[in-house]
Amino acid sequence: MAGKKIVQKVKRSAPEFSTLRKSITPGTIAIMLAGRFRGKRCVVVKQLPHNGPLVVSGPFKLNGVPLRRVDSRYIIATSTKVDISSVDVSKVTPETFKRAATEKRVKGEGEFMGDKSKKAAEKEARKTSAAAKGKSPNGGRVSDERRNLQKAVDAGIMAALKKDIVGKEKAGYLKSIFTVKPGDAPHRMQW
Repeated sequence: MAGKKIVQKVKRSAPEFSTLRKSITPGTIAIMLAGRFRGKRCVVVKQLPHNGPLVVSGPFKLNGVPLRRVDSRYIIATSTKVDISSVDVSKVTPETFKRAATEKRVKGEGEFMGDKSKKAAEKEARKTSAAAKGKSPNGGRVSDERRNLQKAVDAGIMAALKKDIVGKEKAGYLKSIFTVKPGDAPHRMQW
């Protein structure tokens, strides 16, 4: 009985609970399968608490993938790893990815009854809504706080790549894009 390993149970409601695949750990190089960065390789930074999404980074300097959340279904974990134990990821929290709240317009009696100012405002709104369509409340810009966090995490990952014996090859691997060509058999590939 001395060789038997005891596994501690974790409640499903606990922040540590995870149903993540064993192949996905912090530092694993993964291939993104969907979204704007599909086919790009990235480094798994951490998993958000309460069995949340993964946080990955390119690093941005190498392949343009920013610090972002990704569901584990949309990545393929490779066997290549980077030692990111020295990277400080304590500031990467779910609040990091919260969007700024948009202002809701106040509805009043004048709006309901249809006064002239309303018609003029609607006409102006139609002109501006076409230009502002798809823009976030912050105007499509990244906040300084988020930019500094991106730089800090990427600096740690780049330092870890430099320490690695095959760091140059891994950097080149992160820059390359994954594609499946006719005749390729993805189910037979070694990840």
